[in-house]
Amino acid sequence: MMTPTLGGWLVHVLREADGALSLEEALHVIMDSMKAYFPCQSVAVILIDDDTKELRIKISRQISYTFVKKFHKAGPSATAEKVVLELHPMLLNDVDPASDVYRDLKLEHDFSSAVLAPVVQNQRGVGFIFCDRGSGEKFEDADLLHLQVIGFLIGSLIEKFELIKASKKLSQIDAATSALQYKAFVPAMATELERARTHSYQITLALIAVDAFRQYVETHGIDDAHGLLSEVVEIVRGHIRDMDILARFGADEFILCLSGLTETETSNKLEAIRSDVNAKAVGKGDSLIDVTIGGLTLHDKKDMDKSLQDILGELGKKLVQAKGKGSDRVVLGRFE
Repeated sequence: MMTPTLGGWLVHVLREADGALSLEEALHVIMDSMKAYFPCQSVAVILIDDDTKELRIKISRQISYTFVKKFHKAGPSATAEKVVLELHPMLLNDVDPASDVYRDLKLEHDFSSAVLAPVVQNQRGVGFIFCDRGSGEKFEDADLLHLQVIGFLIGSLIEKFELIKASKKLSQIDAATSALQYKAFVPAMATELERARTHSYQITLALIAVDAFRQYVETHGIDDAHGLLSEVVEIVRGHIRDMDILARFGADEFILCLSGLTETETSNKLEAIRSDVNAKAVGKGDSLIDVTIGGLTLHDKKDMDKSLQDILGELGKKLVQAKGKGSDRVVLGRFE
């Protein structure tokens, strides 16, 4: 079988990778296609963590799963860092196995020839590709250029899928308050309900109404009113966990899903949110900021199997009951 030209190989890979639904799927396309065009003993894409500078193998071929899982380095070696910072590939033939360069670069297998190329994302090196050969044919200067092309391609794919991920995340966030949009809350809530049914814990939903919102719109304008909502969101987030879900429900209302708490713990948390907003929310400084909260505990599978419309209808009743007692109140209950 004839080895394809670099151009022919790129056309094939770009066509296949373009239809990938994830970065991992696209990288698998590249790794599998390298077998024909760029034969080697093993190959690994090693990325540098932006926060810690730690090295992790993103994807590999002919390297055991056990080695990949255990692979961890605090940072790139001097050789690898030179490749990443200078954005130039490096060819290594006949490296002394006793040398620091060999020990620092070697992955799972002994090698006689290796080539490194930077993974370039948005004009900067974010990692490198390492290919080695155990014996026989050595890498040549032309291989440097070829692997550099692969590094640029991988970097472009990383950028593409990061942008897709970011755009999806942004589309789920309410721009005015930074809470989730309600349309993002619905599937997240469905997932949490399924998890609660499986593991038999209760869920509480709460509607949090910001009582001063309408007055702020009339007196200060919509931008300041949104600023008030953002302030309330930050205070609420100070009381909830990563597993809890907070979304904007209406113009002046937020919906909160609390999982796995007892009713006493939930009651205390909602009261703490109400009290903290009153004590810490500043707004325009012309009056105290109150929130009124209606909460509904889904106690068992029977409650959780009800339609979302029925659940939200009952939750709405709790908020109406709380507002009936005046602002700055919490009403928490079960299905009537």
